[in-house]
Amino acid sequence: MKMYEKVFEFLTDPTKETFLKCRERVINDPEYDPYSEDIENIQDLLNKGKFEEVIRYNNVNILLSPRAHIYKYFAYKELGDEKGRSIEMTIAQLIFECLEKTGNGTEDSPYIITRISDERDLVRHHLNKQDVSQNLIRDGDKIMDALTLEDGTQLYFDIKVPYQRLAFSFSKRNEQAENKEEEKPQKKKWWKF
Repeated sequence: MKMYEKVFEFLTDPTKETFLKCRERVINDPEYDPYSEDIENIQDLLNKGKFEEVIRYNNVNILLSPRAHIYKYFAYKELGDEKGRSIEMTIAQLIFECLEKTGNGTEDSPYIITRISDERDLVRHHLNKQDVSQNLIRDGDKIMDALTLEDGTQLYFDIKVPYQRLAFSFSKRNEQAENKEEEKPQKKKWWKF
C-alpha cells in the first residue's frame, strides 16, 4: 500500500511537478503496462453489478487513470457510499486538472499521459469534446499522438513512455516465445530412428 500512498501525494499539492513525480513512480514500476486491459476489466465488473469488486480492483496501471476513478465513483454511488463516491470523483478531477497542467495540447507542449486511454478520457470526459481521428507522430526524439477533434483542431499527447513500454513488452514477449521454442524437446520424426 506504500506505493499507492506515494503515487497519490499529488492530491495534496496538485501541481505539474508533483503529478509528474507521482507519474514517475507508476512508469518505473515493473508491472506498469500503459495498454493493460484493466479499464475494460473494471467496466465489465461495473456492468455486471459487481460494485465491491470494482472498488477493490487496484494495481499500478489504474492509479492515475481518471476513468478508473470515475468507474469507482459509480460503484460507490450504487452502494450508497457518499464518502467513497466523493473521494473518487475528487481524485478523477485532480488527475484531469494535473493532466492539463503537463502541457497545453500543442505539438510544442503536448499533454503528458500515463495510459493511452488518458487521451480520450481528457478529451471526452473533461474537455467535453469529441475526437474523430488519431495519428502517431514521430518528430526527432518525440513520439506523440495527435487527436483531431470534430471542430478540426488537434490536441497532442506525449506518448513516448507508453510507446517505448509497448515496444519493450513486444520484444520481451518475442524473447520469451523464442526461449520456449528452444526449451521444447525436439521430437523425432516417426521416420527417423
